[in-house]
Amino acid sequence: MKPDSIIYLVSFAPLFNADCVPIFESFSKENSQLLYQALIENHREIVSQQPVISPAVFCFDNSDKDLMPLSFLSENTSSFFAGTCEKHNYIKLLAEKYSNKYSNNLIIFSNSIGISSGDISKIFNLLAMEDETIVIGKSSNSRIAFLGFNSFNKELFMDIDWNNLNYESLLQIVNKHENFIHVMNNFMLIENLADFKQLYAELSKKESLSYCSQQMHEKFTHLFIEYKELLK
Repeated sequence: MKPDSIIYLVSFAPLFNADCVPIFESFSKENSQLLYQALIENHREIVSQQPVISPAVFCFDNSDKDLMPLSFLSENTSSFFAGTCEKHNYIKLLAEKYSNKYSNNLIIFSNSIGISSGDISKIFNLLAMEDETIVIGKSSNSRIAFLGFNSFNKELFMDIDWNNLNYESLLQIVNKHENFIHVMNNFMLIENLADFKQLYAELSKKESLSYCSQQMHEKFTHLFIEYKELLK
């Protein structure tokens, strides 16, 4: 019998190799790296809070292989490295290595935020059914924060445009295949300055502590102070 559930934290770009980290809009290279690392570190914290511990795979670019912080290493985690410039191949290699070994799979994209431990439990509850099911995490601007599935369909995964994870286009592709679809809303994907402004607004709310600890708030606050002029 397959183990129940597994979580993948997927980065589509280098995070720890300072020479290769992409520049975030209007940010310095150093602060771009701080932002991307804070986002995935936040996910690492949330995953570790799961009441029923699910194994986690941290998925990074090859250039990060010897630079990953020790905080991402534990007996319940493993690491996957591949070239992120070809996203279809990256996801294909990841899925072929792990997905058939587990009943329920959850891909969380590293530049997302807003996913709590309770949300993860809800996702796995939705996937715990015999029928082929997909759970989509949708941002307010129709981007994809996460994708859960309980059956790996190679054809479906190759149809998805991993370079442009837009909700409407993803829904059209998923609807071509026989799956139950559940959509969860109000997550964030931090891709540009407008998203950064939304992050600032959302983290000012007490409710954000359910998905972003006080310690992580402080890391983001450093960036909010650094770029306060951009937040006006």
